Amino acid sequence: MIVLSFGYGEYVMSPKDALVVMEILQKSEKYESKYVGGGGENTHHVYPNTEALTAKLISDDLYRMAKLAGKPEK
Repeated sequence: MIVLSFGYGEYVMSPKDALVVMEILQKSEKYESKYVGGGGENTHHVYPNTEALTAKLISDDLYRMAKLAGKPEK
């Protein structure tokens, strides 16, 4: 399995799906809406995506163990 990290999250998926996601994100642009105050208006911005996207391989054994552990308690 592959763990993709982007933004504040990490997502696990098959290598085939990870490749598709990485190809799509590589072509994407960043969108941002900023509050400018006063009349409650926003400015809207689209610009090149410079977010870091990392991928790491995890073993099937580690994946199965993590899957059994489930969502961590807070």
